[in-house]
Amino acid sequence: MNFFIQVRESVIDFGFYKSIKNNRFAKSFLYLLLLFLIIYSFIAVRNFIWMRGLMDQAALNLSVSIPDFEFKDGKFSFEGEMPYYISSSTNELIVIDTTGATDSKVIDNVMLGILITEDTVYMRNNNQAQQFNLEDFKDVEFNKQDLIERLPSVSWLMLVVMIVAFVFVLGWKLITAVLLALIGVILNSVYKTDLKFNHLLNFSIYALTLPLIIDLAVDMSGFVVPYFFIIYWFIAILYLSMAMKAYREG
Repeated sequence: MNFFIQVRESVIDFGFYKSIKNNRFAKSFLYLLLLFLIIYSFIAVRNFIWMRGLMDQAALNLSVSIPDFEFKDGKFSFEGEMPYYISSSTNELIVIDTTGATDSKVIDNVMLGILITEDTVYMRNNNQAQQFNLEDFKDVEFNKQDLIERLPSVSWLMLVVMIVAFVFVLGWKLITAVLLALIGVILNSVYKTDLKFNHLLNFSIYALTLPLIIDLAVDMSGFVVPYFFIIYWFIAILYLSMAMKAYREG
């Protein structure tokens, strides 16, 4: 049966599940793989475009707004007037001062604070303070122009990370199907069917179709739905339950 027909039938026809009851696991897994590959591709492309735009804008802002700087031999040099405030607000402070006139106390009273000096980076995040000795990175060398040229490549790095992450996220979706099938074992005692675990696993994989599609729609819309995972599981369990009921009724 055509893949897209399977997608449609798994959403609109509970009687369809009877036809996939005896699927070999490889066939059901291939369905999950193709479905999730399509869904994940939408998200990956969206995130890549967003990150590419963000990095292009960051490179432009860096080129226009930030004076020249260089990091070499474990020392940071900056040509702007100092202290130079990249960000300054009640909750966030990012400041550069390589003259030694500004010390780490300047970021003591903010939630997020970063102070960059000639030889040390001080960071504060939610009252947790850290500092990094730049001498430890003396083998690293870059300047403003290097960062401007390299920032756009960050979006490609994110794409590579998402491709690698696909395997792990797919694995989690498979675990979700197994957990759903275990719930099906409990429901089996309610509906009193002859369904075995491998049948319920097939049902569960296809029952995830609509939750996955809705999850994609919510993600692409940009809206935050509180406790969406409850809605996700409710729909999945409902579809599994209705599929088992339709199977019992023949």
